Amino acid sequence: MPSKLLPISNEEKKWVNKLNKRRGWIYHFSRGCIRNVISNMTGLDPYQIPLKADPGKPPLLQEGWGHISISHCSDALLIGWSAEKIGVDIERKDRKLHAHKLSKRFFHKYENREIENLTSSQAKEEVLRRWVVKEAAIKWQSGKISNNLSQWIWDNNSSFAYHKKLKYKVKVYKQTYDQWTYAIALNGTTMINEPIICIS
Repeated sequence: MPSKLLPISNEEKKWVNKLNKRRGWIYHFSRGCIRNVISNMTGLDPYQIPLKADPGKPPLLQEGWGHISISHCSDALLIGWSAEKIGVDIERKDRKLHAHKLSKRFFHKYENREIENLTSSQAKEEVLRRWVVKEAAIKWQSGKISNNLSQWIWDNNSSFAYHKKLKYKVKVYKQTYDQWTYAIALNGTTMINEPIICIS
């Protein structure tokens, strides 16, 4: 985490003032980091980055700048930037959750059959792995979790996830690093073998 919040646009500052203190801090932190990362990679001033990132909506870059996706947990921020559509999600591996309940409520019955006989710790690990993959796919889709979580199907350790209803197919990269689990979703036809991961 930086020692101070990084520069954001005047429009983004207005959004910060409209949000409560916690959400405003997260919003400023994440948008400032996006601008800083792209600034470092392009040499442009952070204020010149053509980013539109309203709260609660997927961040957008001006046409020709590619696609961006962000995810954060209690102590980490994941920024995905790609020439093609992208979705990312990150969670702490020790996140508290009721794995079997979540699975029965949000996952497809095919997936539940794999999870129902696991121990609590095994189920938690498996549900978290599937959750980050599904949420990354939903962000790729620009969809809503409530409508799509049970529709995305991911076979354990498969390179692809599928949307049962809409027939979408995404290429999935799921990794763990230190205390985090994260996933990246890209177009199913992408020629990218492995995304470049930069950690700072």
